[in-house]
Amino acid sequence: MNLYYQKFFSPNKKIIGKVFYLHGYASNNAYWSTEICKKMAKNGYCVYTLDYEGHGKSDGLWVYISDFSLIENDVSDFIIQIINKEYCDLKTFLIGDSMGGAVAINVMKKQKNLSSGCILIAPMIKISENAKPSKYIHNFLIYLCDYIPTFPILPNNNVPESGFHPLVSRRVIYSNPLIYDQKPRLKTALELYKVSCEIEENLDKIDFPYIVIHGLQDKLTDCSHSELLYNLSQSEDKTIRIYNEGYHCLLDGPFKELVYDDILTWLNKRVF
Repeated sequence: MNLYYQKFFSPNKKIIGKVFYLHGYASNNAYWSTEICKKMAKNGYCVYTLDYEGHGKSDGLWVYISDFSLIENDVSDFIIQIINKEYCDLKTFLIGDSMGGAVAINVMKKQKNLSSGCILIAPMIKISENAKPSKYIHNFLIYLCDYIPTFPILPNNNVPESGFHPLVSRRVIYSNPLIYDQKPRLKTALELYKVSCEIEENLDKIDFPYIVIHGLQDKLTDCSHSELLYNLSQSEDKTIRIYNEGYHCLLDGPFKELVYDDILTWLNKRVF
């Protein structure tokens, strides 16, 4: 299994810290995330990205998640490989975007020593009550999963532009040819549902440093879920930033420079 990764740094800039960017569901690191990575590199950070199995340029069935913990393990192994051989004396931070927020939280839950803190961008940490299936439907889907786990059977009402601010051009949105815009595969959907419920049940056990940022107009992950995280978590060092006119994809759109500045301000106060 070959997993695609990238490294961003400025050769003429002193490296002050390491950052691992963890992308969201159906996405990848070849297009939308490169601007924030280059921005951080210009500010002295060495930034690493990894396309999960089945995502982007990595091997695997396109956006099929048979077991969410496999993604977590791949990310953990990748981070450990890097921090043990590159800039070993510098602090490490994680950026988890949407589903990547769930990855970051679970990686930190298992191995707190991997990172000095997390930036959670519109994290996938809870399923809205009106979106949860009944027990009967849930059990039926689990039954079906034994026979057609990879089948893209579930409805998908979200087209790619639904995650972006209306001022972001369609040219930018559809410039990523590796984005998965089909129906979620059955097993993938069940894994995302399971991990979201597990994180929701354990929000009060989160105790690592973080900043969570969210757009109030987000139609994909509810802003109130980030507020719930902030209110329930035990972290002594925690920050929440809500952008009233922000949508799900905060790293692009009319407020992106503000988002970049908030991320860099948080990092710069903790990197030394």
